[in-house]
Amino acid sequence: MFKKNFLKFSAASACAVILLVITAVSCVSGWNADENISEENIFVMDAYCEIMLCGGDTDSVSDLLYELEGCFDRYDEKSGISVLNSGGTVSENTYTGKFLKETFALQEKYKGGVEITSGALTRLWNITGDAPHVPEEKDINAALETVGTDHVHFSDEGFSLDSGTEIDTGAAAKGYALDCVKELLDEDETAYGVVSMTSSMLLYGEKPEGEPFRIAIRGADDGEILGTVETDSCFLSTSGGYERFFTDENGKNYSHILDSVTGYPVETDLETVTVFCENGLLSDYLSTLIYMDGTKSIGKHLSSDEYKLVAADNDGNVYVSDGLVFIQE
Repeated sequence: MFKKNFLKFSAASACAVILLVITAVSCVSGWNADENISEENIFVMDAYCEIMLCGGDTDSVSDLLYELEGCFDRYDEKSGISVLNSGGTVSENTYTGKFLKETFALQEKYKGGVEITSGALTRLWNITGDAPHVPEEKDINAALETVGTDHVHFSDEGFSLDSGTEIDTGAAAKGYALDCVKELLDEDETAYGVVSMTSSMLLYGEKPEGEPFRIAIRGADDGEILGTVETDSCFLSTSGGYERFFTDENGKNYSHILDSVTGYPVETDLETVTVFCENGLLSDYLSTLIYMDGTKSIGKHLSSDEYKLVAADNDGNVYVSDGLVFIQE
């Protein structure tokens, strides 16, 4: 359940305006000049990250995010994920182990769709890499044989994987990282702030006089704004296939979000999904899941008490959760 006043709206409120897109936060305004505002911009976890805090330490946040990058970077042979994917074990008490435990619990609760053991598929397609391509059917089928939580094992030493199985953290790692950031800001008694990791965002604390954060959500077309939402502190994440994709020689686009059942990029009639909730990992995970499910399953998500969402389909229809006042452009 949402805490009281989790989502609050007021047309007259002066507040931060944030363009949430799949690649970047476009702008933030409305900060009080006389307050102790600190800002820092970094590139971490394959994302441009903007840290803006009132009464907080941006350096400690950036240090934490760099530490988490060192856990989840599958191309860094020393990272926890690389150790795991290479046949080693990862303790449950590390950031990597906690991420795995919490994400597998979500996979068990929300069955189908998102599967973080699909790393072999991700590597095969290489959609966000230098040489993306459509793989041979036999190679896709071989990669599919390595996908599934039945290839994951847990013992006193921690998590381990069957040979050939790889973890891909892309569907949820940024949301989990923002959960860790929130814990840090709680310890530091930060007043309020915004930490944006492009597709995932933490709106933290309480602004002066209870002013809400105001979120402008972008559509798939360049410069298109679907509408605005005003909210108290929360996490939010956006998923869509229109920013990260490649086009083959026949002009067909292939999204970076892969279907772990077919082995191909997901086919969906949704263009974009933004999920608001009180947990970063959950927002990141669900935005991907709902995007993959498409409009056929949108009804059950719109009525949830655990999270709220705004989505748009390929025909320009906009879907808004029950109880979420959405100001459409």
